Amino acid sequence: MGNDHLVSPCGHEDGCSGSPIQQQSLIMDVPFLKKVYPSDDISNMGGSNCANDTKTVKVGSYFVSPSLSMTLQAIINKHGDIAKDCQLESDYMRTPVLEGICKVVQDLQNIQFNELKQHHLKSFYSAVKDAERVNLNVKWLHQRLDELVQAVNSMNLKDSKRKSMQRVESIKKALELKKVQMEEIQSKIQELEGQLASETLEEEILNITVTDITSKYEFFEHKCLTDGLL
Repeated sequence: MGNDHLVSPCGHEDGCSGSPIQQQSLIMDVPFLKKVYPSDDISNMGGSNCANDTKTVKVGSYFVSPSLSMTLQAIINKHGDIAKDCQLESDYMRTPVLEGICKVVQDLQNIQFNELKQHHLKSFYSAVKDAERVNLNVKWLHQRLDELVQAVNSMNLKDSKRKSMQRVESIKKALELKKVQMEEIQSKIQELEGQLASETLEEEILNITVTDITSKYEFFEHKCLTDGLL
């Protein structure tokens, strides 16, 4: 790549635009930019020489990190100049917002759906909402995130359904086991009831026998054993 495409990150080939105080104020007003620029970088903004900054690549009318240039070009090819209505007038200020959107797109390209978590989506949404605050056209990316949320929720619902079915099957098995145990108990109860009836009948017979024997015992207890015999 020729040197005419390598420029400072200030967003201009000729030099930085906007005063350091104005740039710092804009960054502090946009949450996303505060994430891109650490506080030390904000306080030192404008104090460095643009010629000494890290080189960037020109894509359309913007200057971005070489690692993000192909992604930005693909976005422009598909969706046009998404920053043409941006409220940030300085190219220097638009660059980190554009790069943030490019990073979201790259992260989406690199992550597998089954690895996508809620914290990923929360981070992506934050970047998109910050871009929307400065009037970047990221509706297309917002819609894709909405679709991913629905897909993740669907996957979570399917997982919940699977776990619910497992619990239902477990309860069914436990219920069947209890029914078998209940049948065994009912059978044992009937067996014991039969034994009780048999023992009760035998007890009644013994009571009658004992009563008869007792009367004979009492008859002979105080009499001669041949009384009435002769």
